[in-house]
Amino acid sequence: MMLRSEYLQDILSQPRALRYVLERFEAQPLEGLAHAFQQSAFETLIITGMGASYYATYPLFLKMSRAATLPLWIDTSELIHYAPALLQRKALLWVFSQSGRSAEIITLLEKLRQYKEVTLLAMTNHLDSPLARSADLVVPIDAEEERTVSTRTMMNTLALSLLVGRLLLGLELAPAKTDLLFTIGQIERYLDAWEAHMSFFEKHLGFPERLFLLGRGASLFSTHYGALILAEAAKYPAIPMQAAQFRHGPLEMAQADMRAICFAGESQTWSLNLNLVEDLVSYRAKVFWISCFPHTELPESLEMRGVCPIPAPGALGEGLPLAEIVPVQLLSVYLAEAQGLTPGEFRYIGKVTLKE
Repeated sequence: MMLRSEYLQDILSQPRALRYVLERFEAQPLEGLAHAFQQSAFETLIITGMGASYYATYPLFLKMSRAATLPLWIDTSELIHYAPALLQRKALLWVFSQSGRSAEIITLLEKLRQYKEVTLLAMTNHLDSPLARSADLVVPIDAEEERTVSTRTMMNTLALSLLVGRLLLGLELAPAKTDLLFTIGQIERYLDAWEAHMSFFEKHLGFPERLFLLGRGASLFSTHYGALILAEAAKYPAIPMQAAQFRHGPLEMAQADMRAICFAGESQTWSLNLNLVEDLVSYRAKVFWISCFPHTELPESLEMRGVCPIPAPGALGEGLPLAEIVPVQLLSVYLAEAQGLTPGEFRYIGKVTLKE
């Protein structure tokens, strides 16, 4: 029986953390901001952060693309050093940082002193942090602090951002909460069998020399956060790519020793992802498929050709990115242990990045 590292325990505790934050979430403090947003009080919406906090906001960015106010998705380092002119606009600056005190966030707060028209909305786990103290409004992540790689804080950020996004758009919260609660229950049942899922990776994946993570839409979060935690928690290099971009060159790398995990994603593009999988199989690559919706399950014809479905939690609507990332979290544990490493243990960095 595998030992439960702190990192694995953090992964297993995510459903409890998600339920807790959904119960505590209050819309009322944000209603004034939501009204102003719906009245086009801002020229732009800038969504920014670093690391897991940043990647967790990509599904939010897609959601906010339907707003009359132009949304921008840019990491904080790029914003402060290469695009500070964006802050000259009358902007709603939505900053995501679990610590509220990482290096780039501190630099951003210093720059904001000269931009008086920017409204700062913060999502952080630390209400005493520089970010929280500087913000016009704060949404607390309300997660128990991790000692290793971001798990609970990332999941809570992802779920909360989608709720707040709906609020800004003037959409009902109840359908999203229903989606999220259903998905949380599915994640919980999936994690109850975590040892079986680890055995699956040992039997079917092994230790690949080259691994691509491919997805579109909200699943692009899963490719980038997935690669981040495989590097951080398992010291394993995986290549994240948007599935369509993969055709524009990297498809040339397909051969027998290549492994690819493809996220089925949402219904509007899952058939395009299947087409890519078919091509990869024809080029002798070994492909794995992660689907969380019944209507995006792997066709039997592809399974017969060697494509391997990775067991994943079920999901409804808004819950998709929460569900499909959990198998990759467990994969990071497996790949760390396959190398004799303690999963999630830091060697060179800490929980908070203090140097740019």
